[in-house]
Amino acid sequence: MSTALTSAQRAPVSQDQAVTLKSVRRMFEGVIPAVMCSVSAEGMPHLCFLSQVEYVDEGHVALSFQFFNRSRDNILATRRCMVSVDDPYTAAGIRMQLRYVRTESSGPVFERMRAKLAGIAAHTGMDRVYRLLGADIYEVSSVREVAGRRPLMAPQSRCDIPGGTRAVIDRISACTDMDQLLDETLRALQTHLQIDHSMILLSDPGRDCLYAIASLGYDTSGVGAEIPLGQGLAGISAREGVPLRIGHLAQWQTYARAIRQRTEDMGLSDCDAQEIPLPGMAEPRSQLVVPLRLLGKVIGVLLVESDQDQYFSHDDEDALASIASPLSLALSLLQPAEPPNEAPIGYEGASPCPSRDGTQDLQCDANGVGPQQAAAKVAGAEAAEATVVHHHARTDSVFFNDDYVIKGVAGAILWRLIRTWVDTGRQDFSNRELRLDASLGLPDVTDNLEARLILLHRRLAERGAPVQLVKTGRGRFRLQVDTPLLLVSQG
Repeated sequence: MSTALTSAQRAPVSQDQAVTLKSVRRMFEGVIPAVMCSVSAEGMPHLCFLSQVEYVDEGHVALSFQFFNRSRDNILATRRCMVSVDDPYTAAGIRMQLRYVRTESSGPVFERMRAKLAGIAAHTGMDRVYRLLGADIYEVSSVREVAGRRPLMAPQSRCDIPGGTRAVIDRISACTDMDQLLDETLRALQTHLQIDHSMILLSDPGRDCLYAIASLGYDTSGVGAEIPLGQGLAGISAREGVPLRIGHLAQWQTYARAIRQRTEDMGLSDCDAQEIPLPGMAEPRSQLVVPLRLLGKVIGVLLVESDQDQYFSHDDEDALASIASPLSLALSLLQPAEPPNEAPIGYEGASPCPSRDGTQDLQCDANGVGPQQAAAKVAGAEAAEATVVHHHARTDSVFFNDDYVIKGVAGAILWRLIRTWVDTGRQDFSNRELRLDASLGLPDVTDNLEARLILLHRRLAERGAPVQLVKTGRGRFRLQVDTPLLLVSQG
């Protein structure tokens, strides 16, 4: 697959056509850092490189303000500067005459620039050093091509992005359940927008992290992998609620590896190894993340990547932002209908049985048989064949023998289902009774229980676990257990 910015796909811009900001905004990507020339009140010129040039509208750009330096003094004194930007693919260049208007330290432009800088810095471990102080807004007085260079070339898209966007949205609209929605969305991106590597991560508001629920194009699915809010491009996008697009990750990745290795050699790394590796390309060169919003809240992110530089354009960003809206709505609407008057997990005649930590835990039957007794029966009769299910209460992590399965809310759900089965022999459950079970810690708003059950189903199937979830109807499922289970819980 060829990139959208190769010379073979470019067409020259007419020489008598005026250069507009919108026609050259693709050059504001930082592959070659822009250069600012400012002049002091006494007429002394000063040159510096810029971290970011951000397109605001047809008459304005924003420049990153990170440090107090001589350029800053010059700008405040004269309110004027010139910025030179180069195209790394054609060697064309432009020069913009700018007039300083104001500095913004909040608002959409500032947040977008801050998030992008944080995303780049996160790849290098320098997020505490590179911090945006403000977004300097400039009026653009003129835009001129640099004389003597190759003419500006208008990039042609790798596909019909508007038509492809409509086709993706149509396929989202045709989905009738969430499991289908997740897979269909990623396949549609591949078919209609030529995006071969993608993933959907949903928010776990109770734990301030994202968890992978679906992916396409990777050797392993990574379903269940988690990333904290604020970590990496996906975590930054979710935390700030803005799209992020970086098209030249290679040099940042090299630097990041060097910093990480040096940190580990010095024994300073405080990052725990992930139980489930996050899916991703070994050497991504372009990444684009858009937040999934519902009712003013970020419920997850859609992340796409490529092994080619500058693969995703402003048009791709606009397209994925448009797709994110119906996808977010569908994730909410496809929560299955639930039968009324469903009781929480338990069974007729059950009474609370105290857990080891003293809280109300599983149910005991009328004869006082609870989880410990049920587990003891298995241990005595079929210990050699039993799968030992370990539960760590602090993180709700669940292991089958020594094999890590899942943690968090999904882990709490799995443990609750298994213990109910051990205690009562019950196999059939519904979404509604899970939602009514306060001990699972589901958030009050947008709990996305269906997504957590899909995550659990996919994770168990992927691991070939002796316990599986089988859908039996809308909002109903069955716990299928293939071996005797011995339950061990610890704090």
